[in-house]
Amino acid sequence: MALDETDDDEDRAAIAALWVGAQGRVLDRIATIDTAITALAAGEAEPGAGAGEAHKLAGSLGTFGLPEGSRLAKELELLLEGDAPSADEAARLAAALRAAVEAGPTA
Repeated sequence: MALDETDDDEDRAAIAALWVGAQGRVLDRIATIDTAITALAAGEAEPGAGAGEAHKLAGSLGTFGLPEGSRLAKELELLLEGDAPSADEAARLAAALRAAVEAGPTA
C-alpha cells in the first residue's frame, strides 16, 4: 500500500470514529427540526423555526462523508427560511435527511 493510501485509510478511520460520537447529536438536531415542522403544520411555528439546526447540519454533514445529507439539510434550511414554507415538503426533506444520517457515511 502506498503512503498516500495509508494516510487516506487513517483519515477515513479518524472521521469514522468522530462520526460515532457525533451521530447522536446530529439525530438530536433532526429531532429539533421535526418539532419545528410539527409546529409549522399546526400554524404555531416562529418564522425560520428549525432553519438554524438545518444550517448547522448542512455545514457539517459533508465533513463526515454525508454529502447527500448536507445537500438535504441545505434544501431544508432554505425552505424553512422562506416566507411560506410547506410543512409537507419540510417533513419529506427531514425524513430523507434522517434516512441519510442513519445510513451513515459513504466510503
